[in-house]
Amino acid sequence: MEYPFEAGLIQEPATYRNGLTPAGGLSQLDTTYAKTFYPPLTGADVTDLRPLQSVPMNIAAGEQKNLRIIPDETRSYEIRTVGTSDTVMVLFEDVAGELRYRTADDDSGEDRNAFLRVRLFQGRTYMLRVRLYYSNRAGGTAVIMS
Repeated sequence: MEYPFEAGLIQEPATYRNGLTPAGGLSQLDTTYAKTFYPPLTGADVTDLRPLQSVPMNIAAGEQKNLRIIPDETRSYEIRTVGTSDTVMVLFEDVAGELRYRTADDDSGEDRNAFLRVRLFQGRTYMLRVRLYYSNRAGGTAVIMS
């Protein structure tokens, strides 16, 4: 718990009737729980994404595919999912080992696929995270960059 409660807002247990002022921040329990749906990446969790090569998702609903992009040239790229699915794509740039948000698209169950058009720079490393929410058939979704 992070937020305080003024006196009178909590009736039971009686110990907290005069208010509650937690230390703030995330508890160890909060941190442990968050890591269950945002697990740390290992090298085995990452697949390289290259222009004009599709990468099949091959994951179940609720799972995530992590794709590393190291552009050969600086230019605008299009990244999209193909197939019948409900996905969200989030692109990060690796800056000194820290992933920084660049852009995202969530097809939100619409009759379309997730799509990004973004300028990427040669010599930089990017991480694309694609989470699959729904697919109407196993192996029916892939990611492609052009």
